[in-house]
Amino acid sequence: MRNEPFPLVTAIRSADLASATRLLRSGADPEERDPAGQTPLMIAAGLGRPQWAELLLTAGADVHAIEPRMGATALHKAAQSGSADVVGLLLDHGAFIDQQTPVLGNTPLMDAVLHKHEAVVALLLARGGRTTIENHWRQSALALATGDGLHAIADLIRERVTAGARSADSRALTEAIKAGDTDRVGDLIAAGAGVDERVPVVGDADDDYTPLGLAAREGQARIVGLLLELGADPRRVNGLMRGTPLHEAAYFGHEDVIRVLTDMTGKDGVPSVEIDAQGAYNGLTALHDAVWHGHTGSVRLLVGAGARLDLRTHAGLTPRELALLYGYAELARLLAAAEETAGSGHPATASPEERSPLPGDRAR
Repeated sequence: MRNEPFPLVTAIRSADLASATRLLRSGADPEERDPAGQTPLMIAAGLGRPQWAELLLTAGADVHAIEPRMGATALHKAAQSGSADVVGLLLDHGAFIDQQTPVLGNTPLMDAVLHKHEAVVALLLARGGRTTIENHWRQSALALATGDGLHAIADLIRERVTAGARSADSRALTEAIKAGDTDRVGDLIAAGAGVDERVPVVGDADDDYTPLGLAAREGQARIVGLLLELGADPRRVNGLMRGTPLHEAAYFGHEDVIRVLTDMTGKDGVPSVEIDAQGAYNGLTALHDAVWHGHTGSVRLLVGAGARLDLRTHAGLTPRELALLYGYAELARLLAAAEETAGSGHPATASPEERSPLPGDRAR
């Protein structure tokens, strides 16, 4: 075993659990890749071995790792193997259920359909796998099932599509929020609608929004205030972009909503909203979002509420640098003055023409 160039991979392929355990305990790298670029976790998942997968995950194996030839993850491999146990284990450890491979565009659900694994299809659907995604041939999971004559699997997907339609309660609350009907919103919540309940994911712009996030996005300040009074959590993220309600309000320039959110404090007197939360996708704060779309009034409100001026996006830009990038001279001056007042140590820049190149001055 010690003379093998890939001892951990060899142990897994030869079903030598004792040797694999010993290797990991002695410091073997759980990310050791074989010549094809597969990690031990991918191999264990492809072989449908839950004990091995659990051992590797406990040792720190990366559930999000991608193999270099087709861009598949361990979850794709598990779906192909037909092991519902491994699929469930990987999902429990944070695997992205709808991740598409870059070459084919397949999701794990599509791979489970293609490999005719009904139990895995059922599990992925139950765990929230989306049925509306299409691969690079514009085929959905349902199209793949029907095209291959997999009637039982196709029926499972159709049932999920039907069950995944907006419930009457969530649809009613969403419509009341969009219409600005504060009384109706209050009545629906009093009747049992969840104040923090998420909109079901069916493939449109309202997917996975909380009532508060939806009201903030729509600029419904009165409803935002009502929801906060009823106990809505302003820290909960919304939608597929995972933004806070304050991100939503800043992005669209809803100044009244920003005022309501930033004025809300908890019992300890600390603001309830996380004013400097940075988005997972691009690192933008609410202040960045307001700058991005040139909402001067919103920028003033956020700066006045204490938003940090020095936080950088994943492209390396502070709010002022973002303003310079997009040619918002007034906003850049406003933020430069705020930096000077705050003593942040960031030098003001007179104009985009005079400044040195910024980290964001490249194709985005």
